[in-house]
Amino acid sequence: MFYVTRGGTPPSGTLVLTEIHSWTKMCTVAGDIRQWSSPGPWFGETPVKNFLKKNLIAGLLVIIPIGLTYIVFAFVIGQLDALMAPVVTWIIQRLQLPLPTDFHLPGLGFILIGLFIFLVGLAATNFFGKQLVRAWDYLMNQVPFVRGIYMTVKQVVETISRADTPSFDQLVLVHYPHAASRMIGLVASEGGGEVVSRTEKDLVNVFLPLLPNVTLGFMLLVPRDQIIPLKMTREEGIKYLMSFGIVTPGIDPKEKSV
Repeated sequence: MFYVTRGGTPPSGTLVLTEIHSWTKMCTVAGDIRQWSSPGPWFGETPVKNFLKKNLIAGLLVIIPIGLTYIVFAFVIGQLDALMAPVVTWIIQRLQLPLPTDFHLPGLGFILIGLFIFLVGLAATNFFGKQLVRAWDYLMNQVPFVRGIYMTVKQVVETISRADTPSFDQLVLVHYPHAASRMIGLVASEGGGEVVSRTEKDLVNVFLPLLPNVTLGFMLLVPRDQIIPLKMTREEGIKYLMSFGIVTPGIDPKEKSV
């Protein structure tokens, strides 16, 4: 029942027409707002929007690798420059060069370290240099706590640097952490020593890198018949890991996937 009044209180159970009119206006305004806010031809998929989206993504694909590469190199070179800053100051003062003591040239620390490594290698390859290296190794081997770290690192570096001993070149698949899953690993070396004699198996030392820092991980001793060799290179494997499987190396379609 509707009751039209110009004053007073309407009877109970009635609805005032003025309230109906106000409610109708509110619904009309709300409907207009929904109509304008709904995706239309200007906000939906249009050729202009697709064109902008395509080119923005293409630009990001070009800029992001360049930017990350620049950031990494800038960080490394900056750290080396800061490390060699006292040496540069000492050289300027020692040679009395017409340069300020706080002279800074980006990349100078990197060049000086590279030159120092080259000179050390040049000296270590002659007779007197070999004698000095042998004496230094003997001295380090006599220092407690230091000898364990120094000799271990030296042995690892010498083993990896041998041309006839490939290390971390072969990528393989291993069953880990259970038989239904697999992880990508790098063959560090052939198993040997007491481990092989105790197990009486043909073992392979496999390094399993972890993300996001692929230089960290753990080593597994895996029987040779339980690893699956991969044809991808080490660089392709690192790209595959760092991209979380997005960047996949190409394979021959004739080959059966594992």
